[in-house]
Amino acid sequence: MARLEEVFRAKQAAEPGVVRVPVGRVLHLSPSNVDTLFVYPWVLSFLCGNANVVRVSRERTPVVEAMLRALDAVSLERPELARGNRFVTYEHDADVTAALSRWCSHRIIWGGDETVAALRPLELNPHASERVFGSKFSYAVIDAAGYLAADEAERTKLAGAFWNDLFWFDQMACSSPHVVFWVGEASGSERAVDDFERRLELEVERRGWAPDASASVGRLNFAFRLAATSDVRVHLEHRGFVGIRVRDARAVDKQICGGGLIRHARLERLEDLGDFAGEADQTVTHFGFDRDRLEALAARVGARGVDRIVPVGEALSFGVVWDGFDLLDDLTRRVAVRT
Repeated sequence: MARLEEVFRAKQAAEPGVVRVPVGRVLHLSPSNVDTLFVYPWVLSFLCGNANVVRVSRERTPVVEAMLRALDAVSLERPELARGNRFVTYEHDADVTAALSRWCSHRIIWGGDETVAALRPLELNPHASERVFGSKFSYAVIDAAGYLAADEAERTKLAGAFWNDLFWFDQMACSSPHVVFWVGEASGSERAVDDFERRLELEVERRGWAPDASASVGRLNFAFRLAATSDVRVHLEHRGFVGIRVRDARAVDKQICGGGLIRHARLERLEDLGDFAGEADQTVTHFGFDRDRLEALAARVGARGVDRIVPVGEALSFGVVWDGFDLLDDLTRRVAVRT
């Protein structure tokens, strides 16, 4: 909260001739694959002073139920929370969403490309603005020599951080990695992958992670299709995930499986990642590179579409800047004042 306030005050200070006011009435249409995501943009919108209607998925998990109970309890004590915020659930009903779209002054759509395509045509209030977050693809990049030079504790810590990026939300969050690119020479990269997967398996066992049956079957089907159509080696011996070694990084596509399927590919240079990046990419998690190399990478891949470059373990960390857009700017209006 203190950091958010500091960021907001810095924005105000940078524009002395502008008064920021709430954008007004915000409609949040949240995804079902990341069940707790609805709370983050809502918190930002509420703190900016807006009234909010948040559509929560009908497939509510115990965590979401606990969040909603907490919000109910706090709203009894804080009338400003109760007055201006509604968390609703309804079937996919275009008429209801259309009515809410006419009501709002800013609409936020989270979901896959199909969801965005279905909801975007619904007419907005003529004075309203909109932000959409469609399907995204994310991946990791690791310096093989840097990994092999790391000590035992650091490698084990990295496996735990990667577990967080991969397995929360069953690898279906837009920022969860699906490919790990290893930068360096071939033999070192192969040794690094072997060690990395061994430690990741130990982390899976330590946390007692077991994917459900449908995810396991889907993972195997995906792996077998790749093996039948591509030059890959599929490793099925790991508990909780499948590792696939892709011999030629140029053959890596952007299909999403989820459920703990990881493709590994080697790059000669970090700059080569620019050939893979595209406008539907979101997060690149990294290990083993200094700031100068990462900023040079950001200039290269960001121009093609990548939105975030963060350390391994922070793929799911939410920020006020998401998919390249500043949500605090979206959720406020600027009133210009000249004297």
